[in-house]
Amino acid sequence: MFERLGGSIQKKKLEKALEMFHNESPQELRRRIGNIDTREILEKLEEYNPQKLRQMGINIEELRGKITERDFEKLMQVLGRDGALVVQKLKSLLN
Repeated sequence: MFERLGGSIQKKKLEKALEMFHNESPQELRRRIGNIDTREILEKLEEYNPQKLRQMGINIEELRGKITERDFEKLMQVLGRDGALVVQKLKSLLN
């Protein structure tokens, strides 16, 4: 039950992040997010796998349909030199 509740919260956060990526420029995203440690992001991504996402009620197929290549490019712009690593990890998580 708590896993599902946590998934619901994570799903809302994910939806908000996708909305920001679709609606804001890389410069605005950088300003909002500030200095992000890509190592922290990568460590957090390591906590997830497709099975865990499903258990949390997050539909991977639906996510694939919402995240575009343009979103990945924007993410790389925002995160800088290590952005490609984060994008690679996200893509592998979604496949």
